[in-house]
Formats: sequence, structure tokens, C-alpha cells
Amino acid sequence: MMKKLASFLMALILMTAFYLYALLREDEGTKGTDRWVVASEESIFKAQGSTISNQAAALSAAMGVSLPLPNEIISGEVTDGKYHGYYVRELHVKDEQRIVRGVRPVSAAPMLRDKELAFSQSDKTLMSYPLLFAQQNERTYYYFSTDSAAFVIEAPAGMSQSDALEGITMTEPK
Repeated sequence: MMKKLASFLMALILMTAFYLYALLREDEGTKGTDRWVVASEESIFKAQGSTISNQAAALSAAMGVSLPLPNEIISGEVTDGKYHGYYVRELHVKDEQRIVRGVRPVSAAPMLRDKELAFSQSDKTLMSYPLLFAQQNERTYYYFSTDSAAFVIEAPAGMSQSDALEGITMTEPK
């Protein structure tokens, strides 16, 4: 019985010593750092109105981020939207066979993904961004996101993946 009591007291003394050592080693300067604080979105969007254009530079400037756009745009539009009470920017661009939809910020990405679609991982990338793909009703969907926006490229189901993504280039805002 005395050995158990002595062992318990020794363990208690050791734990107290390590606790005191940790308290004394704690740097008061590191207590106030933001090292583990979760950062909010870098900018809060405000309603900006619609931009309708077939020019890649105008659409990219309206969205404020780099956009994956087809080389020949038939119609394009950037509009204001809302997601969970916050303003978002929405992109809708068409060429002869494809539709490119996008949303900014990336936290609003669920707006792009239809609930019926089951996306699968693809072994392909688009400009080093990993792609997800899904098929439904004669259409194929390719989804990817950047640091600031999310996009879905919709193409006819008969079109091969390389043809569906060919001619899509990133356009920088000016």
C-alpha cells in the first residue's frame, strides 16, 4: 500500500513539475498572434449590375478574377446574385457547343452543381486545376475551382473530353 501511495505522489510531483515548466516557458508575445485565426473572405461583394459582352476581357473584368473562357464567345453575361444572403458574381458564357458557368467567391460553388449530378474524379486537369466530371441527359459537365471562383464547363455528351476542353483559356482581368 505504501508503494502505491509513494508512486502516486511521485507521479503527481512530476506532473506538477512539467506543468510549471510549461507555464514558465510560455512566451507572452505569442499569445496575441493571429496564427490560428480563420480568415474571412478577402473582399465583400456589392451589387454591381449586369455586364453583357462577347469580349473575354470585359467579362473577366466584371468578375474580377481569371476566367476559363472559350476562344470564340457567342454570348456572355456577368450578373449579381445572392447565396446565403451574400452577394456573388455569376458568369454565363456560350460558344457554339459549350456553356461555361462560374461563380465568385468559391464558397458559393454549390450554386453551380445540380443536385442530380454525381461528380467523379477525373485524371485530367485544366490549366493544372483538377477536374471533376459528370454526365446527365446528353450533356457532360466538367467542374473545377480556383482560389477565388468555381466553374462548370458543360459540353455535349458525344464530345470527347479533349475536344470539350480544347480552346478554353484563362483570361486575366485588366
